[in-house]
Amino acid sequence: MVVDQEQRTAAAGGSTPTGISVAIGWAVMIGAALLAGALFSPAELPARTLLMSVAAGAYAAVVADLRAVVAVTGLAMATFVGFLAHRFGELTGGGDAWSYAIVIAFAATLGAGYRWLRSIAPAGD
Repeated sequence: MVVDQEQRTAAAGGSTPTGISVAIGWAVMIGAALLAGALFSPAELPARTLLMSVAAGAYAAVVADLRAVVAVTGLAMATFVGFLAHRFGELTGGGDAWSYAIVIAFAATLGAGYRWLRSIAPAGD
């Protein structure tokens, strides 16, 4: 048996741990929610949804870790429903908040698909 003495645990240019990616994404989604809450009134759910969707899609297009993308998307949807569509973090109640939240998941799916397509594109194109 041979032991590799030159093995390093943290290599430069290595992948970011999932927890760090989730924390960064969560901070981005909180910033987007605060911006949506400041710019648009509670009656303007489509505009709030658009802002959260753009943030989720952009995050998914940048981050390669799909586990982090799924976690951040779920948290973004819950934040939208609980704080932008309803008040005080309430995830239940009347209205069509969850149908708007599906748009956030769709945008994240598009962002992840875009990242995947960019990864399989030939280097010469």
